[in-house]
Amino acid sequence: MRPGRFDVVLYVPPPDLEARYEILHVHTRKMKIGDDVDLRRIAEDTDLFTGAELEGLCREAGVVALRENISATVVCNHHFQAVKQSLKPALTREGIEKYSSFMKNQSMPSSHQIECSIKHNSKYKQKNLGPVFSVKVGLLTFALLAAAKYFLVYTDFARHEKSDT
Repeated sequence: MRPGRFDVVLYVPPPDLEARYEILHVHTRKMKIGDDVDLRRIAEDTDLFTGAELEGLCREAGVVALRENISATVVCNHHFQAVKQSLKPALTREGIEKYSSFMKNQSMPSSHQIECSIKHNSKYKQKNLGPVFSVKVGLLTFALLAAAKYFLVYTDFARHEKSDT
């Protein structure tokens, strides 16, 4: 992997019960949901769901309601349950454990890792900065010259157009 691409690996755990409830609340805010819909219960039943999956659950529940009745104005609990049964969360307990263990082992780099990274990055910059910098300056100069030439030709052409009329 090239230095500077992904310097930080950040672990974001799946949403907890309260976060799932809030996500469901946000994505049903503009929906008319039936009195039988209990967002807290849905949040409890969607333990391994990500925020994106919860958003999809809400959106698809609305689609199911419309498929059932094109003039439906309310999304009921059975719409949410039908969609939830057809969805399988992308996360697994094993996957979460792997990510958690990776976070614990990799979140704080050792002094040796930091030292190696600094040495590698400084060697990389010393070796490659010259040619890269020269190419960038050359391209920038070319772009500026092309823009200046275009501007001068265009403005000179505009003056000739006005003087001809």
